[in-house]
Amino acid sequence: MEAFIEQFGIDWRLLISQAVNFLLALVVLRMFVYKPVSAILRERKQRVEQGIAKAQEADLRLQNAQETARERLQEAEAKAVSLLRGVEAKAKERETILLESFRRKGEVLVQEARRTIDAEQEKLRGELDREARMLIRSAVARVAELDPERIDDSLIEKALMGVTKRA
Repeated sequence: MEAFIEQFGIDWRLLISQAVNFLLALVVLRMFVYKPVSAILRERKQRVEQGIAKAQEADLRLQNAQETARERLQEAEAKAVSLLRGVEAKAKERETILLESFRRKGEVLVQEARRTIDAEQEKLRGELDREARMLIRSAVARVAELDPERIDDSLIEKALMGVTKRA
């Protein structure tokens, strides 16, 4: 083996010194570079995991908030619909009451108009009756040449009855 080592030109002392230098460099790098870098990477990994966890938690909160908002919106819509139905029912009820009130007022007005018409007709009949009595009295007075004051009211009544039966 010595021949082999000599043939390649390897020096034991140099080889051992290089191995010790390599080990020293490895220990120094491991202590001052690898450990701090790995600690920084671990911290960064933890922060990233925490950020992911917080993002997932925020997503869940957002979904819950959206679901709650949807539920509240549906409740609000249901309340609005029920309020509208209630208002419509009250409006229809009020409309029915108003229509009934107007119908009653219309009936009262019609009855008052009928009473007024009936009173007018009675008044006109009374006037017509008086005028007819006067005309008959004057006609009988001319035909019979009597004093109009002496003509009997019963004769006038008979004459009026005869006229109304023919009409």
